[in-house]
This record gives sequence, C-alpha cells and structure tokens, in this order.
Amino acid sequence: MIPSDWLMLLVVAATAGVMFYLVRRMMKGMNQQDFILLRQARSRGVDLARPQTVDFVVFAATHESAEEISQLMRGDGFETSLTVAQIQYARNKKRPGAPQDGWLIKGTRTTLLVPEELTRIRAFLNEIALARKAAYLGWQIASSPSAGAPPAAA
Repeated sequence: MIPSDWLMLLVVAATAGVMFYLVRRMMKGMNQQDFILLRQARSRGVDLARPQTVDFVVFAATHESAEEISQLMRGDGFETSLTVAQIQYARNKKRPGAPQDGWLIKGTRTTLLVPEELTRIRAFLNEIALARKAAYLGWQIASSPSAGAPPAAA
C-alpha cells in the first residue's frame, strides 16, 4: 500500500503535468512574447472574448522602407502612423547596443486576441519587415482616452 504522503505527491505531480500539457497545447504555434502579453492583459481585466483595439509596432531604418511597410499594413486593414524614433537593442544589462535612428510604424486595428490571429499577424509583420531589413517589435492594447488606463503591454 502507498503511504498517503506519496499518494498526495503523485496527485500533485500528475496535476502539474496535465497543466503543463494544456498550457503548451494552448500556446501551440504561438510566440512566447504574445503568450506573456495575453496573460498580462487577462490579469489586468481585459475581456479577451471581445475584440480589442491593438497597436502593432515595426521599426525601420529608412523612411522609404517605413513607407513601404506602412502601405502593406494598410492593405491588410491596419490604420498606420509613422514616427521618427531611436531605439537601442540590448545585448545584455551590462552592454547595451548602440542607438539606432529610424522610424516606428504603428499599425492599429481591432481584432480578437486569440492565438491563431496573433500568430497570423506576427507572421505577416515579420515577413514584410524582414524583406525590408526592418524589425517587428510587438504589440500592445491601444490605450483608450476615456479609460485612462495604461496599455496592457509595452
């Protein structure tokens, strides 16, 4: 007969294994950053069952490539805006990368925040960015002027 302590440990381990399996299954094909941002949004009380207005951001080194990306994003249903920006890729905490001047392309659209849609959008934005030596940086829930709340992710 198995002692009750071992039985309890077995139940906990089995539960953890099932939870791990379900989370991995839910994340299938999904980027880890997207998964984290969805978790943060949910913890802030965002209703993920309803469409949300979301800002997707791409960084381009030249104005010409920023314009091309913006045009392609508009063709996919985004409202876009361009902003002159300087970013700095962090190599690690002790050695940040050199600042780089360029353009931020913000594409805003209303969408359901579900893995399939985020995966599709990420693939599209990565494809058009990489073809123009740009970088897809991620997304955040657009801040609503009436709500006064900070966006779900940075």
